[in-house]
Amino acid sequence: MEKRRELWIDAAKGFSIIFVVMGHSGDAAANHYLSWFRMPLFFLLSGLVFKPVDPGRYPGWAARRTKGLMTPYFAYGLLIAGVLLLFSFNIRGFAENIARLLYGGLSLTGPYGVFWFITCLLFTQLLFGYIVRYSRRTQFLLITSAYLVSHLISLTALKNFNLPWNIDVALLAVTYYAIGFYGKQAIPALISRYSALLVLLPLSALVLLLERTGVIHYSLNMKYKEYESLVLDLAVPLLISLTICAAVYQLARLIPLGWMGSLGRNTITIMYLHLPLNYSLKYLLGADYGLVPFTLIGVIVPLLAAKWAMRYPVLSRFYLGKAGVPPAKRTGKAASVSSNG
Repeated sequence: MEKRRELWIDAAKGFSIIFVVMGHSGDAAANHYLSWFRMPLFFLLSGLVFKPVDPGRYPGWAARRTKGLMTPYFAYGLLIAGVLLLFSFNIRGFAENIARLLYGGLSLTGPYGVFWFITCLLFTQLLFGYIVRYSRRTQFLLITSAYLVSHLISLTALKNFNLPWNIDVALLAVTYYAIGFYGKQAIPALISRYSALLVLLPLSALVLLLERTGVIHYSLNMKYKEYESLVLDLAVPLLISLTICAAVYQLARLIPLGWMGSLGRNTITIMYLHLPLNYSLKYLLGADYGLVPFTLIGVIVPLLAAKWAMRYPVLSRFYLGKAGVPPAKRTGKAASVSSNG
């Protein structure tokens, strides 16, 4: 049961990163509708696997989380800045890129466009990791307050303040993260039923229809703090996220999804590289090439790069945020173990 649960979570992350790449392809319709849930789904899935931290161990845990997420952040950031410098020989531009990387938030655009998510995820984890030390009632009060404050920011002039590393967006993200954590038992129990998908899928389609026909007007952009509906910003992302989770869970019963699980375990490389790779190719070709090629290039090439980096501990530590596992020598017993997976 645990392995199946881990598989559907990884597979759902795999689909989610594909949705992220699709949304950045330049297709306006894809970006509009996928933005409703692609980031909330990531936070929900992250919350599902979160383990509470003992208050006495919080400082050490926070340091490890910061190192694990920020090491690739700066590794990829410096790599991109270095490549741009090689092609432009623009020292000032290089210095500006480093400054933007250090400040983060809304200053991150172009090939750095998705870097905001990593710092937001970090602060969300640190915030929630601190909150869970309190009683469940206090946790709910703090998370509800954070959700309300996030909307206060979005609906006022505070929205225009570019805080470092999108710290204020974590006030919204922690709600989706908390839903995943508190739903550790309820969500798998719900989506494991075929009947749940039969209810969730039509409801998601109904929301899409209502928006398409102008009955409701909805948009969500976490990076730019565009979340203006207290009810819909909770209901729509949750509904569609649960629908995707249910679909993935049931799909895993019918066909092997190990390949999608592998994709979900390598989202970090795809997250960082899909934009610079596609921007570079578009520049070389001198033309846009549409949603499908953009998505295939943005997913497959970084995935291959991640698989390659795993073979080298140093690259794995810097660019994947974890220790690499060198390939086993295919001699004697080691070859037998390796061949049997």
